[in-house]
Amino acid sequence: MLKKPKKITYAKAKRKAWDAFSKYIRLRDEVQGCFTCGVVKPYKQMQAGHWIPGRHNSILFDERGCHAQCYHCNIGLKGNPVVYYDRMLKDYGVEVCNELKRIDKIIIQYKVIDFLGIEQKYSDLVDTYGK
Repeated sequence: MLKKPKKITYAKAKRKAWDAFSKYIRLRDEVQGCFTCGVVKPYKQMQAGHWIPGRHNSILFDERGCHAQCYHCNIGLKGNPVVYYDRMLKDYGVEVCNELKRIDKIIIQYKVIDFLGIEQKYSDLVDTYGK
């Protein structure tokens, strides 16, 4: 008799999506290093740091507002926001920065299936790095 597959919880699905997204961001940015200070370390020693704090669902998985950061900048300097903003303006321009600020105000309710889709997308992208 086949066992019924376990139903995945909302929290576990969100964690799996975040883990895949975070790994993708850190691999994507591994060569350039920390977005705010430039230190280059292996992706496993970096973190995925957001420009806009709060981890709101509307921007949580937006690649434009999340970049590899070293522990010191992301945690010690609370994201190093002044330098992060300057870099965002330089790399993306004021239009994207304003768009991300607008998007941050939108309330999004993900479902488990949404998180599983996000996990699959970023797991597939991570596979392209071969790590």
